Amino acid sequence: MKTFLGRVMKPDQIDRIIRRVDKLPTLPIIYTKLTRLLQAPNTTVQMIGNIIAEDQAIAVKVLRLVNSAFYALPHKIGSLKHAIVLLGMSQVRNLVLATSTLKMFKEYKSAQSFDMQKFWEHSVGCAVAAKVLAETAHLPSPDDIFSGGLLHDIGKLIHAIYLDEAFNAVIADVQEREVPMFESEKKIFGYDHTYTGKELAARWSLSQGTIEMIAHHHLTDTSVRLTKEIAAIHIANTICIALGLGSGGEKKIPVANTKAWEILGIDVGNLEYILARIEKLFKESTSILES
Repeated sequence: MKTFLGRVMKPDQIDRIIRRVDKLPTLPIIYTKLTRLLQAPNTTVQMIGNIIAEDQAIAVKVLRLVNSAFYALPHKIGSLKHAIVLLGMSQVRNLVLATSTLKMFKEYKSAQSFDMQKFWEHSVGCAVAAKVLAETAHLPSPDDIFSGGLLHDIGKLIHAIYLDEAFNAVIADVQEREVPMFESEKKIFGYDHTYTGKELAARWSLSQGTIEMIAHHHLTDTSVRLTKEIAAIHIANTICIALGLGSGGEKKIPVANTKAWEILGIDVGNLEYILARIEKLFKESTSILES
């Protein structure tokens, strides 16, 4: 039985709410163009540079990133083409995605008990943490996992915008009972942010891998095969909450699933280094993106 502030919700009512995500802004054309170029076999750095140059704000961020302390290059890079070569095309695409989501978040006011700025910081933190974990575990596509981390809680944004009254009730329930937000959402909505998030990701035509990372990062469905990518998002989310990198509205620090650690195969002895790298990269990333 599905409920919405005490009323039973029928499946068609839930679908109508989900369909309202069409009113949200779509991902920018520049991100779509970059994704298509990266999938094409004969894409050149010059072609990528031409697309980036269409958006001056993003072009400036690309140059700021490559000249940041994180890369510690001996000489200042002034060429957009050179910056793309040094950063890599996937890293540039992630910068575009992060910049776009920041702009989208800032277009909406915070719900009564939900801070959009903190939420965006948590999203960036999870993206950074997931990428660090993926690199440490030697996964083949850490930049794709960055995207999954950045958008893992995007369903909460939908709830905060379109179901603000009920979402405030969710947050109050989380604070009062100290339970995970997905549990309170299921109690009040009848479904949680992972369901809403995967629907939005599908409407945005994101990759199946990204959709699965969004849909299963809480590991609540034991029938789903646990991949290393999903495991990375799950652990990254826990780390961000523990380190206080922004806030997704949770009251308590969740316990990471031991199977997620096992499947990643990361030596616990490296944890101190991993956490330090995450915090450093988080500070650097948020500084560049908000400039």
